Amino acid sequence: MKPKPLFLHEDLDKYFYNREEDIKKIKYQINSLNYSLPQQILLTGYRGVGKTYLLKKIIKESEENIIYTYLDISQVYALAEKKLTIEDVLIELLKKMNQSINNKNYKNKFKDKISQLIDDIRLKKYDFKNAGEILKIPIEKTETSYKKLSQFVMEFPQKIVDEIEEINGFVIIFDEFQILRKIEELDKFFWLIRSFSQNQHNVSYIFTGSISKSSEIIQEINGEDGAFGGRMQQIPIEPFSKEETKSYFKDCMSEIEFSDDGFERFYSCTRGIPLYINSFYNVMDSDQIYTAALVKETFFTNMDQILIIWLKVWSSLNSYEKNIIKILVERDYLSWSELFNISNCSRGTFNKYLTSLKDKGILSYINSKYSIEDEMLKLWLRHEKEVYGFYPL
Repeated sequence: MKPKPLFLHEDLDKYFYNREEDIKKIKYQINSLNYSLPQQILLTGYRGVGKTYLLKKIIKESEENIIYTYLDISQVYALAEKKLTIEDVLIELLKKMNQSINNKNYKNKFKDKISQLIDDIRLKKYDFKNAGEILKIPIEKTETSYKKLSQFVMEFPQKIVDEIEEINGFVIIFDEFQILRKIEELDKFFWLIRSFSQNQHNVSYIFTGSISKSSEIIQEINGEDGAFGGRMQQIPIEPFSKEETKSYFKDCMSEIEFSDDGFERFYSCTRGIPLYINSFYNVMDSDQIYTAALVKETFFTNMDQILIIWLKVWSSLNSYEKNIIKILVERDYLSWSELFNISNCSRGTFNKYLTSLKDKGILSYINSKYSIEDEMLKLWLRHEKEVYGFYPL
């Protein structure tokens, strides 16, 4: 048995499975760029369901007439010197767009000027006095400002399409976009994109992240009062169904055998989420027939390996976030007031970290009640408390 990768692997084709319908849906929206009818897309799904894998597959198979720029906001946040700012995101976006153009090997007579511009921005010189005009965007001979920077970056992709005859569209992907919440006045950034995109005919934006369906950030970007006002195409990426999971084993992991009740137990554990399926597979034995009892035993014996993603997430949380989660592990489905009264912290602190947990896809809010979004996290924490007498630190 060869282990399955748990994170993005460079050999996409070798480990990519299924998702034909999802690819078809997304490509259909993107292909509208060829007709100057751009679609803005909000891609959601559970942590580990394969959203990034899916987008990378689409980028790899893209036609030459559409340029893709992929920006991982978690990386931008990690590299930010202090607090994440709109300026940080715009600078990284410009750099990534330029890389996308160069990777396509188009003959770009503006290459040297654009490269110099990016260097100036990175070094915070903001001196455009030698640039004159870049892609027909007039640059004043003065030190630039946020207004000029944002205008340049926002107009950049459409100008590329206008200037390069072979290009029909430009797609910009913001992955882990929920981390944009770290920006003060985030609505300003969403409205910035909206204000330019509504007048551009060949630029599409894709926002994706592991967020709860009830997260406020969805309302902020695509709610009735949000920047896009419900106009975004919202596409949920669902876990594999039982039949898809069976097919996955048959086609890619046929050495593993299940009894009927064993497969039912396996599916109830993993819920068809590819990350859980792969991590569970990595601790299985091809010499066994997995009954329900053996699946349960294997799961609890190897829980830390199977749920490695939650170990990483848990270690990244602060004490306030962990405390809220612990309360919901013990007393699931609580109203805001019930949860707040038990939390023993100030209203402002409580609201801040409650929102943070929803943006991270950890908590859900349904029928005026809060609960833990992923049963695997709840199961792991309960197990740790029962076995060791306390929750993980």
